[in-house]
Amino acid sequence: MKRNHLKKNKLKKSSLAESQERLSNFQKKSPHKFRQVFDHYQKGQRELNQGIVNEAKTSFEKALTIYPDYIPAQNYLAVVYGLLGNFKEALLFVKKVIKLDGSNVFALIQGAIFLYRLQRGKEAESYAKKALIAFKEREGIDPYHDYDMLQKLAEMLSVLRLDKDLCELYNARKAQLSPISLYRAALALCNEEDYTEACSVLKEIKESSLKEKSTYLAQCIELFVQEELPIPMLLAEDETGFEQLMTILPLFTGGEHQKQTSLKYLKKHYNNWSLAVQKNLLVSKKLEDWVKKGILSILADWGEADKPVIVVLDGVEQQISLQAVELELSEVLTELFVTAKEQLTKGEISESISKLKIIKETSPMYIPVYVQLANAYLQLKEYENVEACLNEAMNIAPLAQVSLTFSKYYEAIGESQKAYEKLNSFDTRELENVADVYEAIELKVNIEYNLFGSEKARDVLLKEKEKFQVVLNDWDTFEEKMSSVIVPEAQLPLNGEEITKLLESYTKDKLIETVKAHKIRGYSKLNKKDLIELIKREIYEKGLLGK
Repeated sequence: MKRNHLKKNKLKKSSLAESQERLSNFQKKSPHKFRQVFDHYQKGQRELNQGIVNEAKTSFEKALTIYPDYIPAQNYLAVVYGLLGNFKEALLFVKKVIKLDGSNVFALIQGAIFLYRLQRGKEAESYAKKALIAFKEREGIDPYHDYDMLQKLAEMLSVLRLDKDLCELYNARKAQLSPISLYRAALALCNEEDYTEACSVLKEIKESSLKEKSTYLAQCIELFVQEELPIPMLLAEDETGFEQLMTILPLFTGGEHQKQTSLKYLKKHYNNWSLAVQKNLLVSKKLEDWVKKGILSILADWGEADKPVIVVLDGVEQQISLQAVELELSEVLTELFVTAKEQLTKGEISESISKLKIIKETSPMYIPVYVQLANAYLQLKEYENVEACLNEAMNIAPLAQVSLTFSKYYEAIGESQKAYEKLNSFDTRELENVADVYEAIELKVNIEYNLFGSEKARDVLLKEKEKFQVVLNDWDTFEEKMSSVIVPEAQLPLNGEEITKLLESYTKDKLIETVKAHKIRGYSKLNKKDLIELIKREIYEKGLLGK
């Protein structure tokens, strides 16, 4: 009995042979019905290509109603359910196909993807291995089918994140891969840290729909390798890695607006990669200092700079630690803060200070409250309190907003040179509020004008214009206002009385700069009045003022 049973098994036909025989018999016995099956199947394919998924589903179902074991219709009905997100139902049709044909490459590929979508990873990998074996077994029968299945294998390995297997497929079949399969292979090569080959593949892709993206990716990868930045996982099915790369690239190559946008993106996305890449960016010699300061601020906001981090500023490597600052107040304190600012605007300074002190006591790490307190004391001309507030703020975090207020304080007490130094200790792009940006630029231009004259002041305005003209909608109005302030000295009236008034309006620092510019000696011990007389005698009366 046992010997007979084994003999029967050897003679038993394969499931594929049996299904092919049944289909052949059906075609011979009912050619009209077979034609209907084939017509419904082709109609479904056309509808699927047009994106009419539900209509395609109906057409494939009609084909299967007439002949339930028609494998092509079962395969594509599985595709339809996959597109509709019903992976369980899609998997049922895959299993029906595999029951009829255990080595159906398309069904095994689809099954691997659907199992992966259902978070059944080990089963998905098992299906993927079977698909690769089945492809090798059946390769050579139909070249067109081979090419199509090869691309689907690349897609399957990409979706399942089997990068090593996809790299092996690429190395063995590079010449047979389509542009999209090459793109997927390039991502896998990058994930496997074969960056040179990944970039080479990306640069070779000429397909119009992929060329631009591939070029950017190659550019990003090369930059990341040069700068020793961690490259995120790159997936064809998920744009996150691409977005992360494209966020960093503008910090090196983009305009002002693009750099600001990139910093905002980084600030919103706290994760291990973002943290690691930002710490690496701090030591880059290609990044501008204001960008690095922006990154430092982000790390401080996250509480990741309380221990010293290495940063290269002005070409010098240094260690900087920053305390985590409070970014927001509670709803109650926010209302109180808004009221305090309004009172400050209205001149109700004492009331404003009382409220600001409450906020400071409750939220001592909230920098804006120190700035507003300093502004309040500035109005009262209580300069010791101004300096105390700003020093406290600086000890928490040396933000650009604090330095700006410091420069206002120095200008108020007649220390224009110190105000000038404070303004130049930060980049206006580090300021977050538009109002602060305008205030800083206006102060910069005015101080530059008073210290060094109209030409230098105009240079400052032009530099700021390059940064903000595209970013700020009302820049042109602001520029017009500032241009009217910067009057070239040569255009000023030069009679004796008017020149005296003009020189009296200058700070002592600017008078000294004027004397130095004309290489006149013997001014070091002169007071402001004597400096004016010296300028009138040695410069104005000789017709040299403004030259």
